[in-house]
Amino acid sequence: MQLEPKRERCGKMSYTYIENIKACRFNEKGFIYRLIEMDEKVPEWAAIDVFWDADVLDGQTAYIGMTMNPARRGMDHRGEKGKHLMMQIIGSANCPDEAQYKERKAIWDHKVKFGVIPKFNKSSWGGA
Repeated sequence: MQLEPKRERCGKMSYTYIENIKACRFNEKGFIYRLIEMDEKVPEWAAIDVFWDADVLDGQTAYIGMTMNPARRGMDHRGEKGKHLMMQIIGSANCPDEAQYKERKAIWDHKVKFGVIPKFNKSSWGGA
């Protein structure tokens, strides 16, 4: 997968990072996403692709998650997991229960096909 940032907009946003965080807080909309490992470092911290219903079983999925604030979550992942990752929004949810279902279903489908969950996901009986 080739990463091709738009040169005329690269690094330029019409809002600040803090404004984005505030705008997404309590927005009552959730997003299901995956992280894709890239061959080179992703130059832009806000590099987020949107591909509704992307094939998470294409062998490129390194993590599947949910968030109400993709920009903030993407930045957190880059700090924790490395700068070779790109976030791809793959779906949305109208409530936390729907988001958790879609996230866990995608992780389960990955495990059924490949025998393991995505590289950066964790699975445990925590809290049980």
